Amino acid sequence: MNTNPIGPLDRSAMAAARSRWDGLIKPPHGLGSLEEFVIHLAGITGNPAPSLQRRRALVMVAEHGVAEAGVSAYPPGMTREIVKAFLEEKSGTAVLGRETGTEVHLVDVGLKDDCGPGCRLFSMPGLGRDRPVTSLRCRKIAPGTDNFLHGRALSRDQVYQALQTGSSLVREAVRDGMQGLALGEIGIGNTTACSAITAALLELPPAEVVGRGSGLSPDSMEKKKAVIEQALALHRPPAHDVIEVLSMVGGLEIAALSGAILEAARCRTPAVLDGFVTCTAALCAHRLDPAIGDYLLLSHRSKERGQQKIVEHLGLQPLLAFDLQYGEGVGAVLALHQAYLATCVLRDMGMWPKKEGF
Repeated sequence: MNTNPIGPLDRSAMAAARSRWDGLIKPPHGLGSLEEFVIHLAGITGNPAPSLQRRRALVMVAEHGVAEAGVSAYPPGMTREIVKAFLEEKSGTAVLGRETGTEVHLVDVGLKDDCGPGCRLFSMPGLGRDRPVTSLRCRKIAPGTDNFLHGRALSRDQVYQALQTGSSLVREAVRDGMQGLALGEIGIGNTTACSAITAALLELPPAEVVGRGSGLSPDSMEKKKAVIEQALALHRPPAHDVIEVLSMVGGLEIAALSGAILEAARCRTPAVLDGFVTCTAALCAHRLDPAIGDYLLLSHRSKERGQQKIVEHLGLQPLLAFDLQYGEGVGAVLALHQAYLATCVLRDMGMWPKKEGF
């Protein structure tokens, strides 16, 4: 992982971007939060006219042993079905990627299936095209986590491997010329892991962070809360040691996203967060390096209680107000595309003529 320090935002680039926005032929602050978002991009990249012409979604995929406890509205095997939908380009993120010109890289960091070249997942319809929008990358660290109701979810070494994997994927994207990243995930049971992580790091009772996930009933939510309470009582994860928390109750995709978020900041490459899972990864990244705070870009604020607690704790402002309840990087891809359109306006819109006395 890149160990260079995360520097401050480029305030001169931000001032120049703000000045150009103010000089365009439009009402002052006419594009609202889009203007502020692009000014933030200028601070991250050091470019007063940032470009997002080339964009990539990194969607980390992993399975969770705790899904065996019935904490999701979907069975554990559904992760594989979602991957199939991505590779058939029938998932929401894949469709949005195709229509917005965003590459979608589905990254297996913890599927139970073998996703090597002989895997049936590579034989899905649509993968014979020269340049499929969605590609599956095999960077497997383990075939999912262990059930943290019975022991650690991961070893500390696996957590470090996942952090390194996320970091390397961002460096690769930068080498490929990507100017912006959308972060997403797939993993049945991962909002349970995120609720446990958030409760541990923010030292909150599970009732304040547990949400409906993929659509739980009230009774199932109570079961999910009980599972998290049991896990926290078993492990007693220390709030000051994020690696230990991830090892005890975390997930491979969560740790990989944390590494990606840290590396994107070090590379001064915008990386947009999606929902609860990516925000949990951002919370972990922030504990590893608080300088990450200035580089966090939020697509939307979901109804998940845990995400709301993290957003408030980190002081994040969402770009979109679409009331999304999805995941998989959908919100991040949408936000990144809206930001791209705004950068085009900043670049190409005309300026007010200069007048004497102005």
